[in-house]
Amino acid sequence: MREARACAVLMAGRSEFIEKYFEVIKDLQARGFNVATMDWRGQGLSDRMLPIREKGHIQDFGIYKADLRRFTEQVAMTRFAGPYVLMTHSMGGAPGLQLLADGYDKFVGAVLSAPMTRLFDDLAKRVGARAMAQLGCALGASRHSVLGVKEYSLDFEDNILTSDRDRHERFRALQAEAPNAAIREPTYGWLRAALAAMDDLHRPGRFDALKVPVRIISAELDYLVSSRDHKWLAQQSPLIDCITINGSMHEIMMERDECRNQYWAAFDEFVEPLIARENVKP
Repeated sequence: MREARACAVLMAGRSEFIEKYFEVIKDLQARGFNVATMDWRGQGLSDRMLPIREKGHIQDFGIYKADLRRFTEQVAMTRFAGPYVLMTHSMGGAPGLQLLADGYDKFVGAVLSAPMTRLFDDLAKRVGARAMAQLGCALGASRHSVLGVKEYSLDFEDNILTSDRDRHERFRALQAEAPNAAIREPTYGWLRAALAAMDDLHRPGRFDALKVPVRIISAELDYLVSSRDHKWLAQQSPLIDCITINGSMHEIMMERDECRNQYWAAFDEFVEPLIARENVKP
């Protein structure tokens, strides 16, 4: 985009791919942003980690973190002028927040939508997920799909992702048009790696090296990740704050317009001063 004011590095959640975010990208372009985005390794049209394409697998979220840094520096920063803002959803928030907590300072700020910092508010569910990951991997099934995980992108009824039928159906149509871009249930290995990444974010002093401001935007009706944990994280550093979107389910950027409007208001309030400050520097 000519005369863009900034560049957003946009990173999706588990099982998503770039095309799902065309509406978000249009919203960003209308705000004067260039947008750099990629499909995570093992998702979308990126290379798969296993021969069976539908399996969502990773051995270590450190791979995602390294890929995000490499993509930012070798793609986004070589093609688009800054300042650079990190935007993530769900799973993308875990390696994104890990990278920032390491002291990475190429972004002027980060907006994390329903970041996957801890699964579920329900303790019993969290204990069950950890037990499944440990047992599955101990039995040599790290590359097997986790049993009993429902894929909520397939049917609107009883889904826990979004209350917007049209946006839900749109992603379903995209999956049907490009089945080679879709993945289904995560593997036990992915679950183990995800839990390790989330545990890492809860280490004492993990955010002592954080250098850039972070806004976490939580969904009030999130049954996948813990919105309660987002509030705890906001207490770990003066550079982190947390906003809750009333009435929203997990996929805030794919929700009803009234929820999306709340999201964009929180985004603008946070990002605009950062961009303005950066663009007046000599």
